[in-house]
Amino acid sequence: MSPLTFESWYQTAYPRLVRSLTAVCGDADLAADATAEALARLWERWDAGAVVNPDGWTFQVALNLVRRGQRRLALERTILRRERQTPQREPDVHPEVWRALNELPRRQREAIALRYVADLTEADVAHVMGVAVGTASATLTSARRTLATALDHLNLEETHGRH
Repeated sequence: MSPLTFESWYQTAYPRLVRSLTAVCGDADLAADATAEALARLWERWDAGAVVNPDGWTFQVALNLVRRGQRRLALERTILRRERQTPQREPDVHPEVWRALNELPRRQREAIALRYVADLTEADVAHVMGVAVGTASATLTSARRTLATALDHLNLEETHGRH
């Protein structure tokens, strides 16, 4: 008897796995995605013989992926529901400020948004951007200088009634 090839096993396992997972979760797209990911993970291990029972292993991995996907969807729905309940208002920002921000290099624009819109510390900005704190600080300094030069002609405090 010849050894089972991945291709021959896949031909019978794929439709059975998708049907089973669809029955479990009720979502054919989620089932197909989980099946594809589980099969890709099995394929990586196939030649090494690391999986003794490909049917059971693949079903377990795919089922875990379905569960993770369902938790993620539930969390996304909760977050969306909260966002819909909290009215979002555009910040009252002078159009020239938007223009100046859009003209910044991407990295500087991201740093400014993280620091002043998301209200993160410089250390958190550095972590999010994947750079050293000194690099984040220098990026913010450069961005602030560029913005100050670009917006020097505006008196933003008086325009918006803040003194």
